[in-house]
Amino acid sequence: MKVTLKQIAEIAGVHRATVDKVLHDRDGVSDEVRKKVKKIINELGYRPNIIGKALACQNKPLVIAVVLLKVDALEEIKAGIEEAYGELKNFGLEIEYYLTNNFAAEQVNAINLLKDKKIAGVIISPLNDVSIKNAINELIDKGIAVVTINSDIPESQRLCFVGQDMMMAGRVAGKLMGEILNGEGKVAVITGSHNLLCSSERKNAFETVITDSYPGIEIIETIETYEQRIVAFQKTLSLLETVNDLNGIYITCGSVNEVGKAVRLMNKTKEIKIISFDLYPEIVELVKEGVINFTIGQDLFGQGYKSTKVLFEYLFFNKSPEAEHIKTAIDIRLKENIDLA
Repeated sequence: MKVTLKQIAEIAGVHRATVDKVLHDRDGVSDEVRKKVKKIINELGYRPNIIGKALACQNKPLVIAVVLLKVDALEEIKAGIEEAYGELKNFGLEIEYYLTNNFAAEQVNAINLLKDKKIAGVIISPLNDVSIKNAINELIDKGIAVVTINSDIPESQRLCFVGQDMMMAGRVAGKLMGEILNGEGKVAVITGSHNLLCSSERKNAFETVITDSYPGIEIIETIETYEQRIVAFQKTLSLLETVNDLNGIYITCGSVNEVGKAVRLMNKTKEIKIISFDLYPEIVELVKEGVINFTIGQDLFGQGYKSTKVLFEYLFFNKSPEAEHIKTAIDIRLKENIDLA
């Protein structure tokens, strides 16, 4: 026999609206009553009417806004989001995309556009800036759930973060560089921007490992590209023209192909060891050619897919995320395993 909200309310001795508040984790219920109602729900094995809810959502769609940066990771993240959307669209899910450049003011403007829209939730790859933290918190104050993806802004009130453990990934990269250089040499770090947490944490962790474990390696320069390909190419070319005895390059961000082009142009592929992130086709080719020695995958497709599923399940089923940080892969690839699925 199917259990109803009315039956739960009668057993608990509360109004049906109180049961609804408990089911959807809303305020206005004492801890004692909430605990009592949850106990009855679990004992009776109550399950929400999924079909009825899906039909209702078809008349009133569940809209998730996706705010992404125009960086190399964009297409793979979108592919994962679209995969999840294909599985969930029959439940009334709709996706709206908002793309911005790597500027805090531009991302804040995109977030502010969402405040007066009928948005249930937001997936965002945020810049780590106080103005963006405040804008995200304002969305949350309006009852809009927010999940961060690929890069995080942990001081915000976001629901959870889906992405790589960036400090661990940076430490792994530091260990790889230290070993491949036999603990000696000159290294340059190429990073996206100080206000992109994924870049800054990978950089900081890498530098800590090199400093603590490989004192014979000198980090001679850190270059910011602001995720602009032409900047990455030009600054790498300038670096190679001025530093004749460079031994290693560590890339925390996108524009890896442009760095590779500059190294090839200067005929430095055999002299310089390169460690990068991600598994885009152009990076795979650079690994096969021996230009890049290691690249570290982070499952961008999975980040898009998981963030969409997590946010949908929170909004539709009132299911909380499994963790505050849902970690994706640290997938070390080199020429010998670059073609693994």
